[in-house]
Amino acid sequence: MLKYLLRRILMALPTLLVISFLAFGLGKYAPGDPVVNVFGEEAYNSLDPAKQADAYRSKAARIGLNGPAFYFSLTTAAYPDTLWRIFPLDRRERLEKLIGQTGNWPAVRSYDKAISEIAGAIEALPASLTQSARLRSEFTFLVRADQLTQIHAAVRQLHLLVAQIPDTQTLKLITFEASKKSESVFPALKIALLHLDSATMVLNTQKLPGKLSAPGLYWYGSKNQYHHWLKGFLSGDLGLTRRKMKVWEELQSSLLSTMMINGMALFLAYLIAVPMGVEMARRKGKWQDRWGKRVLFFLFSMPVFWLGGLLIMVFTNTSWGHAILPSIYFDVQDAWQPGKTSFSDWWSANAAKCILPIAILTLHALAVLALQMRRGMLGTLGDDYIRTARAKGVGEEEIYWSHAFRNALFPIITIFASVLPAVFTGSLVVEALFSFPGIGIKTFEAYLGKDLPLLSGIMMVAAALTIAGSLLADVLYAWADPRVRFSIKNG
Repeated sequence: MLKYLLRRILMALPTLLVISFLAFGLGKYAPGDPVVNVFGEEAYNSLDPAKQADAYRSKAARIGLNGPAFYFSLTTAAYPDTLWRIFPLDRRERLEKLIGQTGNWPAVRSYDKAISEIAGAIEALPASLTQSARLRSEFTFLVRADQLTQIHAAVRQLHLLVAQIPDTQTLKLITFEASKKSESVFPALKIALLHLDSATMVLNTQKLPGKLSAPGLYWYGSKNQYHHWLKGFLSGDLGLTRRKMKVWEELQSSLLSTMMINGMALFLAYLIAVPMGVEMARRKGKWQDRWGKRVLFFLFSMPVFWLGGLLIMVFTNTSWGHAILPSIYFDVQDAWQPGKTSFSDWWSANAAKCILPIAILTLHALAVLALQMRRGMLGTLGDDYIRTARAKGVGEEEIYWSHAFRNALFPIITIFASVLPAVFTGSLVVEALFSFPGIGIKTFEAYLGKDLPLLSGIMMVAAALTIAGSLLADVLYAWADPRVRFSIKNG
């Protein structure tokens, strides 16, 4: 048994690994900048791309985004292996597009340096200068340009604006201190423009298309974003959400709350459904079986939201219902807050409000489980070993509960393998009806808020629960039928 479980765990690891690729890629290739999503536009408080990069890099390091994305990258020889060091992400994307048009990384790098130089010269212009605001606006367009034709037009416009500055104004420009020497701002701007002209000309004339067709493979080792993210998942550190909270701290309350009500609902459903299904099979064709099937089919066909709405109406619009459950809705303050109170205290304070959600989930699961248990029992009772036991004079009670019962459990064990991950996200409707602070609502809020780190964490935890459910089902199969051989032959 132990060797089998270890082998199944090892077989499940590749599946979890593939899911981790998808969860990580969800954050990498989704629109938007993950650093800006968490920290806002604080990194863009300067025109100078170099200054922006310094501010951005420090924030990216806090959420593990200051390294290459993966262990290696497969690209072309035109792209350098240090491209991941360029921040912010929109600046990196623009340079990547320029490399794709020219194939000349040194020329693109020189152009980027010229952009930083002219940014410093424009920022040094006094606010009193008439053309200062227009120069800043036009420079913003130049920085965002990722096509050679756009760059050419933006540079030309900068020249026109600088030419409009009258000489009488340039004589009055203030000076700034640089390396303990006082230099005029206007000449510095003209020199920066000349450097920009030179870099732009090289971009347009010295293209290297051959490098774009030559493959390039770069190895980065374990110091990459995915390795940091996966190690954080295994250690419980899933990064920061858009609210600058740790993902696990954000999930902990909702996850435990949801698992509590769903766990109790499943326990009650199995506790009722198993003996109910067995007794219906024993009384096949009798009134107990007929009415049991009708009730179960009715419960199964009722949508969860309809059943929930019906119970809400009963307990809110009747005097006896209100007397039994004075309050059925959760408030924002009712959410469990780890660190401020224990989970047991939270549960004891809100147990009455959890009665209806648990009842709805129990009734919905009960219908499926009882019908499957009945079907499993009827299928097992027709087997040869049951007829042999009856021929030997074995009593009906022993035949049902000692001989047929375990083999009849296989259908509902199969259901249980899919129930555990369904518990994680399947109660969204019930949580919405009662404003229950569970994982379903948390997932919906993360989706609306485009909180990709939180969604990635939810996806990974759901995958881990799915695998755990399959392993637990295998153990239950072995308990239900000792004939199951856990060997390499049957896997």
